[in-house]
Amino acid sequence: MDEPEKVRGREDAASGHEAGGAEEAGDGFQLVIHGKKKKRAASGQDCRTAGSGFGAGAGPVRALTREKGDAPAPGAKAKVPCHDPSIPRPQDVYKIRVDNYKPFEHVWLERNEDGTRHVHPLENLPVEQFVVRNVPDREPVKPADLEDTPFTLVQDHKGLTELAKKLKSVTEFAVDLEHNQYRSFQGLTCLMQISTRTEDFIVDTLKLRIYIGLYLQEPFKDPTKRKVMHGADRDIMWLQRDFHIYVCNLFDTGQASRVLQMERNNLEHLLLHFCGVTAKKEYQNADWRSRPLPDEMIKYAREDIVRIRGGRQLLY
Repeated sequence: MDEPEKVRGREDAASGHEAGGAEEAGDGFQLVIHGKKKKRAASGQDCRTAGSGFGAGAGPVRALTREKGDAPAPGAKAKVPCHDPSIPRPQDVYKIRVDNYKPFEHVWLERNEDGTRHVHPLENLPVEQFVVRNVPDREPVKPADLEDTPFTLVQDHKGLTELAKKLKSVTEFAVDLEHNQYRSFQGLTCLMQISTRTEDFIVDTLKLRIYIGLYLQEPFKDPTKRKVMHGADRDIMWLQRDFHIYVCNLFDTGQASRVLQMERNNLEHLLLHFCGVTAKKEYQNADWRSRPLPDEMIKYAREDIVRIRGGRQLLY
């Protein structure tokens, strides 16, 4: 017996079953992991327990592991599916077309005088326009409860127009995006959350995809308005790719935590450290293509963006 077989034998013995002890199941076989079995979820993977996706599709080979129980405990919440295969493809429902013949590149770019490189549209803006050098010391203002904050679900042109008008009248707003890449090579931005100091908005970016940039480009690129985001690396790319939106004057709470050399840089840790609040993240990997959105997912999206806005005050 070669060395790999010896190692496998020791691992199998330690886990309580012999090598090659998989149980026969109909016309295929069951892959037994640590001697335990797991039933496949009928409505997709659970976003809190999803693995690599092996065995998720139909076929004679099934990957099975064990869970502590087949049914949730009495009173427990139902698991949130990461990917619900019953949801129609947004590309088909909302006629979203991807031009595979033209690679993704920045819009609004012009060649410089000698034609050697592209010029970013924000390159000529003086830095002094959007850097606040003298920040007064002040106590952070606790965000109002969701029940006391006006909320608008934006799903049409009228809602986008009203949102753009309100963003013109503020000096700061927080932004977050919900993204999905299930059965999509480049992925789709499914939701945009925006929060000012007095009002919350959730924009259906699937339904309004081709119009969002036309209405929201100006407030996002305005250097006099501070945009607050957390870990915005991918969000910046999604905004440019899906809506041709550039962001100018960004405060990233994730980067601020790195400057302060915090122990961890995720938003959950910042909230726990500064506010003693334990953030709920059960919908972090939910399938945001769902329409209409359940009330629980809308509440989660609002809470997420309000936390980001509150985090800016704590870290600034």
